[in-house]
Amino acid sequence: MSKMLAVLQVIIPIFVTIGLGVYARRRSVMPAEQIQGLQQFVMKFGLPCVLFNSCLSASLSSEAVTSIVMVIPCMLLSSLFGFWLRKRITYHNLPMLFSAQESGMLGIPLFITLFGVQEAFRMGVLDLGQSLIAIPTIAILTADTGKNPSPLEIASKVFRSPFLIASVLGLILNLSGAASALDHLGILPIITETTGFLAQPVSAAMLFSVGYNFSLHEGYRKVIFRIAALHFGLLTLICLVMQSFLFVTPNAEAQTRWAVLLYCMLPSSYLSPSLGRREEDSVIASGVCSLLTAACLVVFCGMAVFVV
Repeated sequence: MSKMLAVLQVIIPIFVTIGLGVYARRRSVMPAEQIQGLQQFVMKFGLPCVLFNSCLSASLSSEAVTSIVMVIPCMLLSSLFGFWLRKRITYHNLPMLFSAQESGMLGIPLFITLFGVQEAFRMGVLDLGQSLIAIPTIAILTADTGKNPSPLEIASKVFRSPFLIASVLGLILNLSGAASALDHLGILPIITETTGFLAQPVSAAMLFSVGYNFSLHEGYRKVIFRIAALHFGLLTLICLVMQSFLFVTPNAEAQTRWAVLLYCMLPSSYLSPSLGRREEDSVIASGVCSLLTAACLVVFCGMAVFVV
């Protein structure tokens, strides 16, 4: 019973935050410019702090390496599918809907609810692995160099990305042992508390913006459901592939299997709406993320009942 209450403590705030976003737009409580400001804060400051802390504390055991090895090629193929699909469904930010799952803002908290903080790395390494695909995708989509940027221009955008800089810095401190030295000096807690403080509003801000931009009106309803169905179907297939890989992997633990299942059922990255060039790009991406969030929570509720 206590674990089920803990599940509700995660799920209910999510629905309330999305609902408040819907309410804010319908009642004109906040203009769209303010929502764009929230999204820019998340992209330039909040999310880099999330990635920094995740990489700083990542446990790179053999189990973690297995997860990273699985997720990189799977999400690479999914991302390529997104770019291919954009030739037929012409929305600028469409590839981002297939390049990253919302493992950081939604997946890790949900997984901790069921399995505890000590098991969080199983979802964290999946988030870390997919970032190798998501960061170049974000760089391509945010490039201001025209429709056909050169490889050098894309590479420049990637290496200047706050997401990559934060991730690499966290990994360097983690793997070099510098983090332990800083911890011994009492400096690391100051750094992590600061970055953690900046990361706190990330989930609420992005969920609120998803609700604010949620739209299923007649003009977009068909394409929203179509893209959401394609995403759900593709990630279900990826889940089967990853579970098959774990089946033949010696000593694969049950918690890793649950992490993979939850990861594949997560919605697309909540950054997707903010990467649109047109208003309809953002509206459609928000609708897809909202539908997939609802589907994820349904799956998670069933998963929680089974695990409990």
